[in-house]
Amino acid sequence: MHEILTPAAARAALERRAFAELKAALAASPSRLAKLWPALTPLERAACWRLLPASAVAAAAKALPAAARWEAYQASSIDCVAPFLEDAPLGARDHFRAPTRREAALLRAGVAR
Repeated sequence: MHEILTPAAARAALERRAFAELKAALAASPSRLAKLWPALTPLERAACWRLLPASAVAAAAKALPAAARWEAYQASSIDCVAPFLEDAPLGARDHFRAPTRREAALLRAGVAR
């Protein structure tokens, strides 16, 4: 999945609950999320955003337009991805993370511009 991260590939990974696979692909190319964003559902967007590792958040946020950054900021709760956690293996929740205070501040600053 690392070579070509398409909306269909992201969607398929989420449906299979292949969170580690999608997380690795997003980490390898965080700015790619901006290209995927319009083709994903709000739930899929939130899941992809929550799967970004901390080291990839700044690059992904910078690539997103302001409206998408606002939507990402609103996806700050792990509860927003609850539908993907249903019927997922134990420990699946550990792949998702909430934003740090710094990340949330960066998103707010980016939206305010």
